[in-house]
Amino acid sequence: MNRLGSHVLACLAATLLAGLTQTSCSTLRVGADFDHSAVFSGYRTYNLMAREHHGSGNPLVVQRARDAIEAELTRKGFTAVAAGDPTDFVVDFTIGARDRTDVQSIPGSYVAHGWWDARGWWEPYWGSQVDVRNYKEGTLSIDVFDMRTHRPVWHGWAKKELSRSDLEHSEAPIRAAVSAVLQPFPPH
Repeated sequence: MNRLGSHVLACLAATLLAGLTQTSCSTLRVGADFDHSAVFSGYRTYNLMAREHHGSGNPLVVQRARDAIEAELTRKGFTAVAAGDPTDFVVDFTIGARDRTDVQSIPGSYVAHGWWDARGWWEPYWGSQVDVRNYKEGTLSIDVFDMRTHRPVWHGWAKKELSRSDLEHSEAPIRAAVSAVLQPFPPH
């Protein structure tokens, strides 16, 4: 293989690597944390915190998140109570999207050293490639507060690179995010 061929292979490998990196970014990333001293086994009733959700440009997104949280908690066996009635825990959430920039840099040297073989002298390819992508990242955070202690006891979150379809048809992605975030609630 000549010098040009190795350069083409190196560029092809770099392009493939950049493509794999871009597709892996669109997955839903979730996490949770909780107060290990909290007793979740006594939880039966809940209420959603009544508050304004600033920062979301679409009130339908907020309502869809609220509906999905209520549906998921009901599916798990919890009972919603009216605002102001005694409850075991209160749930709050934040949902929104923000513009993000991802910068990927591919190293300058694709071959470590030059060498001689039967076909001639091979030199390393020196160069670099920078890939800059702008995208929207959606974030959902769900918090649970114990009403006996008035302390936070559980926090879950999800982040995802949003596609145009996610933005225009948000109901299914929101349900999926809520389900993934609440999957480990209550902790055992």
